[in-house]
Amino acid sequence: MEWLNYFIIINLIGISTNLDNTGVGIAYGMKYFRIPFWFNGIINLIGFFYTIVGALFGSVILQFISAKETGLISCCILCCLGIFTIYNGSFGFIFGEHKSEVKIQQPRIQHAIILGFSLSLTNIVGGLGAAVAYKSIIWLMIISITIWGYITIWIGNIIGNTIFAKVLGKYSFLVAGLMFIIIGLKQLF
Repeated sequence: MEWLNYFIIINLIGISTNLDNTGVGIAYGMKYFRIPFWFNGIINLIGFFYTIVGALFGSVILQFISAKETGLISCCILCCLGIFTIYNGSFGFIFGEHKSEVKIQQPRIQHAIILGFSLSLTNIVGGLGAAVAYKSIIWLMIISITIWGYITIWIGNIIGNTIFAKVLGKYSFLVAGLMFIIIGLKQLF
């Protein structure tokens, strides 16, 4: 049953790290733009490397502190990321700002690179938390974060021009933040 627990955690971290990607997909979809596979691929290739950086940093930390302390650090990092995600999203929600709006007429490689860097900042923390809490399955975490990054942009783009876009677009920050906090609290047990 341990593999099932790891499977669930791997996917939850992959999804929660990338829920902000859904907003980008929705923004493009609401403007009736289909995000090309290459565009999505560039964004998530950058996210892959960011996740590796976070995981390597986490591996270095593991050499200096105990497993119990790493669980506490991982909990703090993930909970802070969750709180920051909720705060950041609710600030835009309260004041009517839509941070997920992308004001470009046509997807270009420059936009993919910029989006890749900006959307992948959470991947560093996801990789760090994964390395600290689950050293034995770090590569599965990295792959999960990368795959879910691609999937969330793709799904957001597909549903971008539907009524669900408004609901998901408004509350994706809350879902992502709560997932980070839940995963963070799980590190304490």
